[in-house]
Amino acid sequence: MLKLLCGYSRLTDDRIGLSQIVDLIAAAGRRRYDVKTVGRALASLAADELILYRPAQGRGKHALVAIHTRFTEGIEVLQRDRSGRVIVDYTGHSKTDSVTFSEPLPYIDQKNYLPTLRNDRRRETSRPIGVKVPRGELKTVMDGLPEPMAQLPKHLRWKLGSEILQRLKRGWRADQILDVLNAEMPAQVLRPYKLAIWRLQKNVVGSGPRLRPLQAAWDARAAAAARAEAEDTKERRFADLAAMTSPELREQVLLADEARFGRRSKDPLAALGVAARLVTFMFPEMPLAEALARWASDVLAEHEPQPVAVQPVSAVPSLSEELLMDLAITGGCNCVVCGSDHGTYRPELPLKAMATVCDQCWPDIAADLAGGGEEDEFEEVISA
Repeated sequence: MLKLLCGYSRLTDDRIGLSQIVDLIAAAGRRRYDVKTVGRALASLAADELILYRPAQGRGKHALVAIHTRFTEGIEVLQRDRSGRVIVDYTGHSKTDSVTFSEPLPYIDQKNYLPTLRNDRRRETSRPIGVKVPRGELKTVMDGLPEPMAQLPKHLRWKLGSEILQRLKRGWRADQILDVLNAEMPAQVLRPYKLAIWRLQKNVVGSGPRLRPLQAAWDARAAAAARAEAEDTKERRFADLAAMTSPELREQVLLADEARFGRRSKDPLAALGVAARLVTFMFPEMPLAEALARWASDVLAEHEPQPVAVQPVSAVPSLSEELLMDLAITGGCNCVVCGSDHGTYRPELPLKAMATVCDQCWPDIAADLAGGGEEDEFEEVISA
């Protein structure tokens, strides 16, 4: 506000618009604020007794902004004429003269600047959404409309022409649009404009054959640029990682990654980058090399195969209720006693579904079957 008022040698300005302040802030290289935001800021400055502010009230009115009176003690306000120039009465002159403290700013900056250099090969920033319509193509479509649509009133022809022009800009050809509009007509057409709009909305949708190749080429360039940028980022991150780690540590990290996921990573650089980001969150207080070494050792220790103790299979004393329960639970092609994969079908057993016993367990079962003392018990249990 001081820059605005002092730039025009004023203490009070009752002809100011908030848009002027917005332009002044934007010219200083800052963002262009909304006028409501500027008004609230001025009211806040007035509440702090830094300025005097009276908002504009009514259409076409102006606000009043002034330097607070506690900063202007002993300052005399200069008189101005109708054009806003300061009036000074020189001693010895017969008439007053008007002077000003600053020259008016030119509408166009008259300083010499070099022309802005433009690179014609610069990449397009946005995906193409339209093409240039050849001259006279819209007239070709309008002249080729079927009779009911050609007899539309003037305002409806304008609206239909706008719809057709949108399709032409989307890359559709005139002959394609005419084929859609000149399709077989109903026996009685009450609203030809509605019929034309319905046909365009249902049959001329999306990008046309002129626009699709442009969009496909742009998509291919954007995808290639994204891939190149991703590769550059990955290589740059790997270079930073290689500067802080040794080849032995990186190999250990890759082994830990393989042990963790059960397969060798197809992209070692990406695997190292993922591990580096992971340990950064897991051990934020440790250097990267130490954190990677600790993580790799923990993962390798966690996934190291543990020796499994082989427990001997106890001999089966007799065909008791426990044996029958095991037979009923296990079943299948494995041994119904110990679960071994080398089970053999034994036709001597009474139940075919549970007659698979391995060679190790079969002698004890055969001895029990040979003894006649427990045969009745076995049959009784089975029948139950």
